[in-house]
Amino acid sequence: MGRIAQVVKNIISGISQQPPIMRHMEQLQEQINGFSTEADGLQKRPPTVHIAELSLSTTIRPKIHVVNRDENEQYIMAFDGSTVKIWDVKGNAKTVTIEHPEYLKTSNPIRDIKVITMADHTFIVNKSTTVAMNTSAKTEEGRADGATVYVKSGQYGRKYEVIVDDTTVASYETPNGSDPSHTTQIGTNNIAQQLVNQMREKGYDIYHIGGESWFIVGGMTNRNIRVRDGFNSQAISAFKHDVQKYTDLPRTHRDGYIVRVYGESNGDDDYYLRYNEKSLLWEECPAPNILYKFNYGTLPHRLIRQADGTFKFTTIEWANREAGDNDSNPEPSFVGRKISDIFSYRNRFGLIAGESVCLSKSGDYWNFWVDSATTIVDTDPIDVNVSHNRISELFSAVPFNQDLYLFSRQTQFILTADGALSPRNVQLKQVTEFENDTNIKPIGVGRNLYFSSNRSNYASILEYYAVYDGNNSKDSNNITSHIPNYIPNDMYGLIACENEHLIMALTEGAKDSIFVYKYLYAQEQKLQASWSKWIFSGEIIGADFIGSTLYLVIKRSNRVCLEKMLIAFNTKDIPSEPYRLLIDRKTEVTLNGTFDDYNLTYTWDAKNFFKDTNAQKYFLVLQDGRTFESNEAGIFKCDTNANLTGIKAIVGTAYEMNIELSTLYVKQADQSGTTYMQNYRLVLQEIEFQYADSGEFTVCVEYVGKPTRNYKFTGRILGHEENIIGKHPIVTDSFRVPLHSRNIDTKIIIKNYSPLPSSLVGYTWRGNVTYRSRQL
Repeated sequence: MGRIAQVVKNIISGISQQPPIMRHMEQLQEQINGFSTEADGLQKRPPTVHIAELSLSTTIRPKIHVVNRDENEQYIMAFDGSTVKIWDVKGNAKTVTIEHPEYLKTSNPIRDIKVITMADHTFIVNKSTTVAMNTSAKTEEGRADGATVYVKSGQYGRKYEVIVDDTTVASYETPNGSDPSHTTQIGTNNIAQQLVNQMREKGYDIYHIGGESWFIVGGMTNRNIRVRDGFNSQAISAFKHDVQKYTDLPRTHRDGYIVRVYGESNGDDDYYLRYNEKSLLWEECPAPNILYKFNYGTLPHRLIRQADGTFKFTTIEWANREAGDNDSNPEPSFVGRKISDIFSYRNRFGLIAGESVCLSKSGDYWNFWVDSATTIVDTDPIDVNVSHNRISELFSAVPFNQDLYLFSRQTQFILTADGALSPRNVQLKQVTEFENDTNIKPIGVGRNLYFSSNRSNYASILEYYAVYDGNNSKDSNNITSHIPNYIPNDMYGLIACENEHLIMALTEGAKDSIFVYKYLYAQEQKLQASWSKWIFSGEIIGADFIGSTLYLVIKRSNRVCLEKMLIAFNTKDIPSEPYRLLIDRKTEVTLNGTFDDYNLTYTWDAKNFFKDTNAQKYFLVLQDGRTFESNEAGIFKCDTNANLTGIKAIVGTAYEMNIELSTLYVKQADQSGTTYMQNYRLVLQEIEFQYADSGEFTVCVEYVGKPTRNYKFTGRILGHEENIIGKHPIVTDSFRVPLHSRNIDTKIIIKNYSPLPSSLVGYTWRGNVTYRSRQL
């Protein structure tokens, strides 16, 4: 037998669901409401501060979106399936004018509504809405009932003829040029006038402007018209609104007259021109009688902050199709589909729908049409499809590290370009094949992306990163591999705070909990990867960070509250508190209870103040540090010699930190990991916890076959300078707890239910080891 001591320098590695004998020494069996900090050890998590009660329906779980425009413009938005409500971070409701409420309607806003904010505008997409064109808006007809005859040049000794249905209806033969006076007779305007005169005499409806070399023959819809000039048809032409090339058109024409230039190949190079009498130019235009306008009510909408501080929810006036037809300038591929996500990338507004990625014109967010059907320019919109050997419907788009990452259910793609992003050089490449949850949008944190994946009943979270192999390849690491049965499925939120190295998961499988991942990188090495959970006495509706402050929308009893949590220590949330009180819903109140001067007790009802219907305990702390705990009904009966009415105090809901150590084994850490000693029997004698700036905690030791023993640390150390009457000491030292049992029969739990802080730095256990055998 030998006596042995094992030192565990810190316990900030979170929990592990591996067998205890395989865990690192620093890992725990359970960690609830604890916060693994790299500098101050394992602490009780920060408290929440009550801000305001929100008027918000939770019949359907709403979508919560936090806007952080600048220090003065920060808002909480809630989409409840029928409308949108907005508050500032102080809980003041904002007036919202809704011009198109139909777009907000959904039975599942937490899944169907996606939101991004840019400057003063917040853009909203309803994934359940199918994009459509405005079927009541078509381009103008722009065509007269007739054919154009155009005398292009005058030639000596030529016979100009107009033939309708194989019958010559007008002809004019120019002189042979033997006389100088003949030059006036071969003028194109003169030839056109001669033909016009003859056709009018025969009853044809002719539109002609004197002095022009062209005229329009009406009534040609179902008739055939052609011309002949004895010069291989180079001197005169006739067309019914279609020409092969631009040079076939007269210099002028009737205002608003539209022609199609059909080019030399298929319909992809067709384009349309309209004559503008004011500018005296042929201008490119869309084809007649086609849909040119989106149905604005089916495309993403926006919330605009007005100058007076109110908000307006309205449609966006998307650009119209101004050129081409359905072949040369087709409808964007999102028309007829449901939009899955919206994003901004390289000065373009983007949408994904089905297997397509659509980006607007560069610098023109609302324009998804090309300016000209005749040529492609770098600023034109981009519309590309993913290429894969199976269906890869896209669900999320994340601009990150100069590239655009696109996620389908089983595949990841990257959209990128060498140099300026344009239709000419855009590349859409498949890079990896990882299963992911289509309801959770991946988030970029630091240099990595994080996304979730569902398994049978639990979710995994993967860290997606670039491999430094010279090929810019990608890979992922399952950061929940050691806790495979921890985060329930049905996640609805993944949020992060890079300042504090935090990632948090929200799930409908545990509505009162937030699953917390605390990480730390240094010199390309991950030094910390801690998972734990924070449990609240209410249902989490939504949460997100602004800086290092976590804003939470929580349903407590029948009330929806806005609360905040500052991820910081050695601070105060309310200036009047004697120290940072670790209680939720922290609020400063003016007491208005009743004083019993006979029994010297003061009674105050916290449950009535908070309007709670659930039984729970509260703490009330006076400015001098005196602390009182309510009964289960939420009523304080304070033993005091003075009437406390009119006195200000801090009140809040109690919550408990619960830390369970892994079963203690003899282990050794080396470069290959953690190894453990075999073939021995370990009887624990004691455990000594090192703590810092702590006021209270309790160590519970549960034995197999023996009663549980509780050892409470109160912070009051005899002779310590902080041990002053009327003040709760916050001290740094060590706390020794006897054990006297086998390691496998002992469970050690640290709890802190009080408002006082506790910070566990590490621990040392001591015991007796008996070796069953030794390896030779």
